[in-house]
Amino acid sequence: MKNILLILLAVVCASCTQQHPTIDQLIRTGEQMETESRNKRVARTFEQFIASPGYRTSRDIWRGAAIEQYNPRRTRVEILLNQQRGRLYINDCIAMDFPACTGKDGKYETPKGQFRITEKKREHHSSLYGSFVDAAGDVVKGGVCSTDTAPAGSHFEGTKLPYWMRFNGAIGMHTGHVYREGVSHGCVRIPPEACSIIFAKTTVGTPVIVK
Repeated sequence: MKNILLILLAVVCASCTQQHPTIDQLIRTGEQMETESRNKRVARTFEQFIASPGYRTSRDIWRGAAIEQYNPRRTRVEILLNQQRGRLYINDCIAMDFPACTGKDGKYETPKGQFRITEKKREHHSSLYGSFVDAAGDVVKGGVCSTDTAPAGSHFEGTKLPYWMRFNGAIGMHTGHVYREGVSHGCVRIPPEACSIIFAKTTVGTPVIVK
């Protein structure tokens, strides 16, 4: 009997030493799975997708069959200012419809027009906007311009703009915080997943139409 008790105690102790996910970990995993599922679903036709009442404010990314194709000579990007959405066309077919965040009304509006990508950089930093950081790399003051006076012991560090695609002077498309209203300094912010696809499917010279 004593031996049986010892065996049971050993089993219980062993089970106690196993690491089980915490509630917070389970919640984070569930949220991540939900986000991935939402971003990758293509259950509706494009017509149904844009007819949805929440299309204007949606963060969903729609993908069509054309996204699997690659034809740099027949690829273009269109940015829809009123809807704060963008579309990637390949062979004149909509390959992807994605949320975008363009310039603020007034001084920083993203200009309408027909442009072409003139530069592509996987890693890029703004030369105009960023933060003042100290020698250790800690932010002393954020949301500044490169022309502002830096606090003593700090220097300017431009904001990171991954998947940078310049198309109109200092204005380009890049990964960034995508709000459902125009709040940028003129650039077009795109969610990372969509922006990486656009970066891969375009070349220098690809048309970009802002309307």
